[in-house]
Amino acid sequence: MKNKLRYLICLLAFLLLTACGGVVDTKMSFDDSFAGSRVIKYSVTNADFVSYVQKDFGTVESTLRGLCPQDMEITSVEQNDSHVVAVFTINFTSKEDYEKKVANILSASGSDIIPTVTFVRADTVFAKGVAYQENFGSDDLLKWMGDGIISNDFVTSSYESYIFSSNYVSLSINGDDYEKDASMSILDVSNAKYLPINNVDFTTYINKDGSIDRTIELNIPDSTFNEGKDEIEKFVKERVGSIGTGTWVTKDSSHIFTIEGKGLSSDECKQMTEKFTGKSEHSEFSFSGNQADAVNESKSGEETESSTESDEATQTIQIDKGHLFAKNYLLTENIDLEDYISNSDNSVRFNYYMNSENDYEGSVIDASFNTDSFSSDARVGSSNVLLFNGYSSTFDIDVKISILPDVSKYRHIVDITPDGKIKRNINVVFKDSFNEGDVKDIEEKLKTVFKDTKIKLDKIALKNNDLEVKISSIGTMDEDMKMWEEVTGNVRYSGYLDIDKKGYLSLKQTIYFTDDFDPVMFTSGNVEKYEYRVKNAGKPVDKNGYFGGSFDSAEAKFKGNDFVVKGENLIMANHMTIDFISVRTNYIIFIVLAAIFAVVILAVVVAVLLLIKKNKKKSAQIQDINAEGSEKSAAVADDIISDTVFCPHCGTKNNYGDKFCSSCGKEIS
Repeated sequence: MKNKLRYLICLLAFLLLTACGGVVDTKMSFDDSFAGSRVIKYSVTNADFVSYVQKDFGTVESTLRGLCPQDMEITSVEQNDSHVVAVFTINFTSKEDYEKKVANILSASGSDIIPTVTFVRADTVFAKGVAYQENFGSDDLLKWMGDGIISNDFVTSSYESYIFSSNYVSLSINGDDYEKDASMSILDVSNAKYLPINNVDFTTYINKDGSIDRTIELNIPDSTFNEGKDEIEKFVKERVGSIGTGTWVTKDSSHIFTIEGKGLSSDECKQMTEKFTGKSEHSEFSFSGNQADAVNESKSGEETESSTESDEATQTIQIDKGHLFAKNYLLTENIDLEDYISNSDNSVRFNYYMNSENDYEGSVIDASFNTDSFSSDARVGSSNVLLFNGYSSTFDIDVKISILPDVSKYRHIVDITPDGKIKRNINVVFKDSFNEGDVKDIEEKLKTVFKDTKIKLDKIALKNNDLEVKISSIGTMDEDMKMWEEVTGNVRYSGYLDIDKKGYLSLKQTIYFTDDFDPVMFTSGNVEKYEYRVKNAGKPVDKNGYFGGSFDSAEAKFKGNDFVVKGENLIMANHMTIDFISVRTNYIIFIVLAAIFAVVILAVVVAVLLLIKKNKKKSAQIQDINAEGSEKSAAVADDIISDTVFCPHCGTKNNYGDKFCSSCGKEIS
């Protein structure tokens, strides 16, 4: 019995050791336009098929045809004298079509591989030859078949590891064989020769008028330059067109070729970039606000039709509440650096800079579909900011740009009324940042966002390239927080106001005030002169107690009867929340009492003056009558003195000066 068991074990081991397994033979071929096919031939010996496959040939064939993904074709399934052979084909018309179909097949198989195909057929100064690379193999593309064979119990469990036992690949491009029956599971073929470069740098400077300054630097090590000097100089000279100028400099063991263009339109910037890359670039530079048609020259000549209602809806959506005074742009460009590939990784070290005075937010997608997001706040006085650095051949860049205006003066006056309301008067002067067209646009935006609030635009005027804006508001702390949140889009969490004794008749008031008003709606950048003042804030409860509001060069302090934060050349984004506790005398009550006293005094003075005037008039009349010397005149004089007069018709007594009798109605002569 033991001998029989030993014999069976040995026989099983022999069968497994002699199993050939499935052989995958891949032939990849395409032309210059990347139109072609991938033919995968899968074969097993008849011996393996009989020994390990537990279904008949017809069942296997019908099952495979039922499982095959849509983007893959089963060309044939047949059994000859020695093998069972299945042929699968993927036809494609372009690199994009090929990658799409491969992605669909992998997804249908339950694979999490995101396919990438790198193909370089270079004849540049830095690379010559062919490089082809994939990150997937035919085993991955036939995963659905392997899973189906196992799940349907077509093979014994001992044969599962032999389903894909060996791989061979061939690569043919435009009829030329670059690899023939090579033993490899993933296509990775290269016969290219390289002259390595260090990096390519793009620096993009967005000016306040929307024009663009662009600098492109090609950094080449001395060893590369010396080896291919003549060809390199000829190559880069051809990469400078009618837009921009090219210059060479030597620095830190490198030769750096720089192309520079100033004050470019978006279309000119695109042309300069395309000339350098040698590729057609899909780029767009436009306002994301209402001024879209003012600068976007790359779209000139294009017309769009839309209803008035849709225009209004679009404008409402496009208002960036957080940057009401910023000029907002959207920059989209595809930078293809395949002509600068200079290594076996088929990649280029790429750095992307922009000027630091603006706010940026965006993302970059490289040739492998890796996505990097970035953001940067304005930093006045700093050098250019590096938004992205990466290692690939192409870079799809999307950047939202907020160009911040220069502020020469910011003055914010707060008045806390005795009954607990907050009055704000804000005066901002923007320096050399706007034109007449901008002013109209800003005014429309402000009126739109201020609508249905207690915020008023008191003034907006352009004078000598300086724009002055005056804004005021009034409301309780709750109202103040709500309306400014709605206007700016900035959530306020810590605003607080409490007065122990509210009312205009309270003589002393203790104020607890935290003001988290966010002034970055005007700018988050540089402010030449900054002042925040709470009028009649009183005195601090504790001279050594804490109060907040200082930042950069601006010092917060109690000055006179006010709380003041004042400074020069500071960054608005660094502002701090105002916070203090104070005691103040309510001078309004004294002002009211003084006003009442003044009114009373004025009334008395007026009454006295009227009486004096009246007496003077009587004296003059009596003198005139006495001059006549008659008894009647004496009687009339008595009437004047007594302020009475008798009607000559009916004898009724009337007030002196009446023209008609109060009894008979006749005229008193």
